[in-house]
Amino acid sequence: MKSMDYVRKLFLGRLFGLLPGPLGAIAIRFDRSPLDSADSLGEFARTRASYVAQTSLFGYLRTRMGTRYRVMFEDEIFSAAIRSASARVFGSCLSDLLVFAVANAGADGRLEPQEKSEFVRECYADMLARALADLDKPEILDEARRALDSRLAMPDWTAAADAAVAFAGSERDLVRFAPVIDDFKELDGAIVMNSIRYRWRDIRRQLERRLDGPAVCTDWRTRRAALSRPTPRKPSDPHH
Repeated sequence: MKSMDYVRKLFLGRLFGLLPGPLGAIAIRFDRSPLDSADSLGEFARTRASYVAQTSLFGYLRTRMGTRYRVMFEDEIFSAAIRSASARVFGSCLSDLLVFAVANAGADGRLEPQEKSEFVRECYADMLARALADLDKPEILDEARRALDSRLAMPDWTAAADAAVAFAGSERDLVRFAPVIDDFKELDGAIVMNSIRYRWRDIRRQLERRLDGPAVCTDWRTRRAALSRPTPRKPSDPHH
């Protein structure tokens, strides 16, 4: 008979396989390299959003399932619900972190409001596609993009740099999308929101230590200018 420890580890491995992004996000969170480009900031947002979404959602489900976790996990309908919920929570976490990061990187006039919106929108589309490339539910991707568009329609970038404002969406959506009954959501709401709030604190500390706002903004503007520059035409062959 297999030990409970073996069964628990097997379950953990399988459940994390349902969640978006690499489990390696738990390890690379100890990276100390500077965030000094648009790419490095986007990758930071993707991996940390994945980490927060994974640990927060799994922690809640594991607590609620208790000793019934094996039975619940073996249910195909519930497994599909976990996959959908994790993708939605990840999208919300990615939106919150990117808006907060760009608001701070572009502060003090380093980026105009419209530039901040463009930066977030472009980076979000790229990182969402990378993390959820294997997701077989395009409607979830469309839903996430629409939610971001709505958020960026009339953004308050001063408020977006405030953690209490910027991360309210993922706190709400963790409860909203968790595959549990409404009675549990009402009963557990405050505790669950506090759990993800606690995880975001460490991520914000990492961002504060590593973010080079001027370098990120300069890199993004340089890349945008290069992409908008017309491609030079090749000279025609004089022999033709």
